Amino acid sequence: MACTEYKDIIILPISENMNAGKTHSFFTWAALMAWVPPLYFDTDIPLPNFSYSNASSPMRYIATHDPIHARQDRASGPSSAREWVRPDFVVKVDDDSFVMLAELEARLRVALHENRPGQLRDNYGDKNHLSVVSSPPGPDWVTPSSSEVQGLPSGASLAEDPLIYWGYLVKRRFMAGELYALSWSLVDWVSRDPTIKGLTRGAEDKQTAKWMRSHPRASEVRWVAERCWIYDHPRSGTVCVIRLQVLLQLD
Repeated sequence: MACTEYKDIIILPISENMNAGKTHSFFTWAALMAWVPPLYFDTDIPLPNFSYSNASSPMRYIATHDPIHARQDRASGPSSAREWVRPDFVVKVDDDSFVMLAELEARLRVALHENRPGQLRDNYGDKNHLSVVSSPPGPDWVTPSSSEVQGLPSGASLAEDPLIYWGYLVKRRFMAGELYALSWSLVDWVSRDPTIKGLTRGAEDKQTAKWMRSHPRASEVRWVAERCWIYDHPRSGTVCVIRLQVLLQLD
């Protein structure tokens, strides 16, 4: 019933599993089937022109929670309705995660349009900023000086498809599996690469980090680490609880 009403449940053609390839199957599905409403109005800032910007597909269905502009477009009739486009990001989220969608969209929008060198901005002490990390991150992180930060380009137009691996960085090795995002070109590559198809078993969040390190342009993949409020239950004893415990002690 929920699937019929909200059109937001995906049934993958695999046996249910946690760390035996389900995440890869999801990204493979997304590379083929993920479409989102286009921008229905003009903006002062032109949209970036990525390699997938012209990909489109007829609107297949509409749900009650879809944007009002998409529903109005659908109501105008199939012949005049605009085609949908590829998303800039695909987000993997655990089904028991509570996500502030507006906040997530805003932060991914910033990550998409930032064009910065692969040097860490370690702003974990400032919850309002991103940390852009070289790939793969290691112990030799460097915090740029204030003059270097001021000299970074703002509003620069991206010439190539962004390669972004976004999330909450755990132990400087992988993005926590509760929620992380891959930019579209990474999703498309993950779904097609034969080597990745052989690296689908094991802790899925750690495997995803391995995929990013296996990318032919791994040095250009931007590991964007957010100060996300992503935690497990305080009594779970996992790594995702440690920072919460520290914050509670500070309070």
